[in-house]
Amino acid sequence: MAKPRNSLRNRFQKLSLLVLLICLRTKQLADTAFLCYNSTLKKPTSGPWSQEVIGQLNKQCFIYCYSTNTNCYPNGVLGNRLIATKIWETQVDTLRDLSDLFKQQMIHMKQENNSIREPLSLQARMCCWQEVDGRFNGFWDFVLNGHKMAHVDSSTGEWIEVDPGSRWMKEMWEKNMDFTAFLKMTSQGDCMTWLEEFKSQWEEKLEPTASTTTTPDVDQSSSMANDPKIAVLLIILPYALLLFYVF
Repeated sequence: MAKPRNSLRNRFQKLSLLVLLICLRTKQLADTAFLCYNSTLKKPTSGPWSQEVIGQLNKQCFIYCYSTNTNCYPNGVLGNRLIATKIWETQVDTLRDLSDLFKQQMIHMKQENNSIREPLSLQARMCCWQEVDGRFNGFWDFVLNGHKMAHVDSSTGEWIEVDPGSRWMKEMWEKNMDFTAFLKMTSQGDCMTWLEEFKSQWEEKLEPTASTTTTPDVDQSSSMANDPKIAVLLIILPYALLLFYVF
């Protein structure tokens, strides 16, 4: 038996409204600025430590730091715009401090845990963004020798062990109040300040350009926040299908 025309019209109106809400929500999240810094610290079996930092605004690389002195350079058109901002050097100084701090923690970690052997590799990823309602949020992710170890929520300061064998690292760093406080201050304070300063440049709607510096691939899978459109669609799609069959 065919459905009444009014029932079909109501179903179409509901689906149209849902699509409109998805589009509006997706646009809001797409306009959100995300600032991330990916730090990599390595110690080969023989040789000095090496450090590398890649800064990205909405996935576009704008700063690249490398070598034992953590020299930092602007990358691409966006980087050349941001280097003219008043807090560029403050950002560079903080990134150098973070690299030195991670190096100290790696040395201490090796002393505390005899199972850690060279070569060593630590990846630290910090991201911050502003929610649609204006609230700021952020996190830290840590990867040791290719294994995801810990996640830190910037708003609460809570440490979450990711790998079952990462409890020792979580407990060691959790007890280091100075280290934990510095991480929270950087992600909640510095990162948010930089984001406010930098996002006005992003709003210029710069066209993507070829990078002037060759940089390695960066893992973008740490947080769903880095791809808000996919997150929204994955959440709304089941409801759209439900409405289609019910109404």
